[in-house]
Amino acid sequence: MQKRWRFFYAFVAILWSLSASGQDNTKGDKSPESFTEIQATKKVRLTRAQKRRQRLLFKKPNVKHTARYAYYVRMEEVAKEKQKMLRQMAKPQYSDFAYFGHKRKPKRHLPYAMRYCKECGIRH
Repeated sequence: MQKRWRFFYAFVAILWSLSASGQDNTKGDKSPESFTEIQATKKVRLTRAQKRRQRLLFKKPNVKHTARYAYYVRMEEVAKEKQKMLRQMAKPQYSDFAYFGHKRKPKRHLPYAMRYCKECGIRH
């Protein structure tokens, strides 16, 4: 007999909680359109302290001193160096005849100071 009453009490408790949650209507009988109009026209005035607090809340974190930030900065520098090196390597090495086959332009010496070059086979 007591098992039946327990079941009945549990059933009533469940129905009670469901009916109470169904009653939760904070807007009342008003339509949602009127609420959006009211919210659009209503302006919020913040005090100076509240504005300062919000600025602090939305401030970007300072990540410059983290290892991950340093890693990505270094990777960008390496990529720039690589691009610069590729541009340098793309240029033809012997396009200027003054180089005589050298990587760097040979110095011009006076006629009495000229030396025989092992690389290109001429005196300069």
